[in-house]
Amino acid sequence: MAKIMVTGGAGFIGSNYVKHALDLGLDVIIYDNFSRGMGCYYNIEWLKKHSKSKRKLTIFKEDIRDYEKLRKAMRDCDVVIHAAAQTSVPLSIENPQLYLDVNTKGTLNVLEAARTSNTDTIIINISSNKVYGIPQMKLIELEKRYDFAEHTKGIDEKHPITAQDPYGLSKIIGEQYTELYNKLYSLKTVNLRLSLTYGPRQWGTEAQGFVAWFCIAHVLKLPIRIFGNGKQVRDLLYIDDAISAIDLAIKNIEKISGTSINIGGGKENAISLLELIEYLYQISRAVIQIEFKTWRPHDVLCFYTNYEKAHHLLKWKPKVNWKDGIKRTYSWVIKNKNIISKLYYKKLK
Repeated sequence: MAKIMVTGGAGFIGSNYVKHALDLGLDVIIYDNFSRGMGCYYNIEWLKKHSKSKRKLTIFKEDIRDYEKLRKAMRDCDVVIHAAAQTSVPLSIENPQLYLDVNTKGTLNVLEAARTSNTDTIIINISSNKVYGIPQMKLIELEKRYDFAEHTKGIDEKHPITAQDPYGLSKIIGEQYTELYNKLYSLKTVNLRLSLTYGPRQWGTEAQGFVAWFCIAHVLKLPIRIFGNGKQVRDLLYIDDAISAIDLAIKNIEKISGTSINIGGGKENAISLLELIEYLYQISRAVIQIEFKTWRPHDVLCFYTNYEKAHHLLKWKPKVNWKDGIKRTYSWVIKNKNIISKLYYKKLK
């Protein structure tokens, strides 16, 4: 693995993986259009401070929808971590065309560029648990959370995939293209279905990345709006665990090529919005401003991942528990409060 490209390399997952790759001494290409705004520029400045960045890092400020530029940049890459995407469910409902263009056509461009230049290129497609839509399982309502009525370790890969929004649909089609290119053209591909990934360098918003957003809003003394009753449950995947899963997927690509694998925090790292707020109060001892709003359409009440397939095939399981992960994320926000306040107060004006 001499040269690696990370699409979306200025984003949250991408920039963290780029830093990891530089630590390993790899040649890294970032391909990103910086559409997420100033957070991308802060991430790039952080990466440029790496001791190996001058010799090992190349940055293309380009769009994955531009096939010819993408194909040229991908030339001679051994691995492509395809993390570029539009990721907000609410925004996908507002602008479905954008999600088709970026997520679906963008993924096809990555695959086609690999096929026409170097069929030995490994493609790690960063997908999402949103491909499962609303799980087809009965729920129970507890004091602070929803849960599945049946005893279960979570949603596994055998569960039906059913889009509930344009974001989920764009990811489903992207996965199918990835699997098809493996079958038709023998490309080495895998879909990693990540659950809610969080950690330092995530510039969360109300529409996407709620763990980081709650930490940021709390530190900046901004109100946290909860849509619904706050009992919605998600399993949390800390960024370091996501990176280790990507590494193991590359290492084991011959065994897993053409498949889709859940990568999530699992039942042991599943928490509700109310439980997150309660924990933030415990570690900060500061009053949290909360505003309850009406439910958002197509909100999933409960989801947590069964990652047994990843454990069986990759010997992977999450190592960072949600409390430690949230502490690390909250500490990052505190340490970078000055930069974060400039960015977020500017957004709110």
